Amino acid sequence: MGAGVGGGGDARAAASVNTHVTQLATRLLVDLPNWLGDVIHALPALDTLRTANRGPTVALAPDRYVPLLQAMGFAAESRPRRAAFAWSRAHLAGRFDTVMTARHSTRAKLLVAGTSAALRLASRGRGAAALGLTTFRVDRSRHQRHDLDGALTRAGAPLPPVDPLARDLLPALVRGGRLRRALIGPAPQLVALAPASRAMAAKRYPEACYAALARGLVNAGVSVAIVVGPGEEAIGRRVAAPGGAVLVPTAWPLEEVAALLAACDATVGNDSGLAHLAAVVGCPTVALFGPTDPARTAPVGPAVVVPATAHSPLTWPAPTRVAELVLGLLSGQGCAHRAPGAIMSAGGGRLAQLAEQGTLNP
Repeated sequence: MGAGVGGGGDARAAASVNTHVTQLATRLLVDLPNWLGDVIHALPALDTLRTANRGPTVALAPDRYVPLLQAMGFAAESRPRRAAFAWSRAHLAGRFDTVMTARHSTRAKLLVAGTSAALRLASRGRGAAALGLTTFRVDRSRHQRHDLDGALTRAGAPLPPVDPLARDLLPALVRGGRLRRALIGPAPQLVALAPASRAMAAKRYPEACYAALARGLVNAGVSVAIVVGPGEEAIGRRVAAPGGAVLVPTAWPLEEVAALLAACDATVGNDSGLAHLAAVVGCPTVALFGPTDPARTAPVGPAVVVPATAHSPLTWPAPTRVAELVLGLLSGQGCAHRAPGAIMSAGGGRLAQLAEQGTLNP
């Protein structure tokens, strides 16, 4: 298909068009985002495409996410940093019949254009139509898991279900995660805390509150692991030391971190990649939201979403309140299997829409 068309219409209306479509037969490439949380939000669409497609379905992602995607059972290839038209023309041209991108940058659209696929799908704007791409509309008032709905409709694929997503990992990784869990804490229950947020410091629940939460859980007889990414070790140490928790080495590959999170009894984190990862591998998660909107970026796996009260400055829930939620999950009395976007009020107040939504997925 050649010239770009003027958007895909509202995905909710388009869902009825897709109800009769059950299978594709195409060589399909899905270009995934740069940030871990955004990759997780794209997984429901990727999972649906892989299930519906009789041909190969390949995910294209940054190096660090490829082993994780493969551990979840997806075929995945590495995308170099700043890859665009020339790289795509050299490495992807002629290999795929359908290509779509979950990113919205001009560079991503140049990459799609370079594939020479018969159907090349990208969101409206930033040169997509001028590059001859077939465009689709992204409704940013809906959860980010719906961003590719318009692309799926144009490809003739069904839309993803709205149920929480839980991805299994490869059995060897699951066994490794359970072994690491046993080595980290002697208590029968292990809770992971993910206190960092690389993209936006304002998302972070205060470090002192995380340390108090860790201390409270340890005093309640629960082992606590602090999980942060490379370059965030200082935050991890500041939370772990006063709270009596164990800092997980940041040298672990992401897929091994995912296996540990899957083996934990609960996770507490900000609106950040590690919290989203914990939820999608099936760990009951308490997601603490500050300036970002859970209606847009709540975890797609089992999670309780707790927003801060939208005052200035934000009023975060007390560590004792978060500890109550965690202990409720550990006792089986929590509500960790709510649908994505479900919110437990922490005192009321309307959250502001995340200002960066217009520039997500560069």
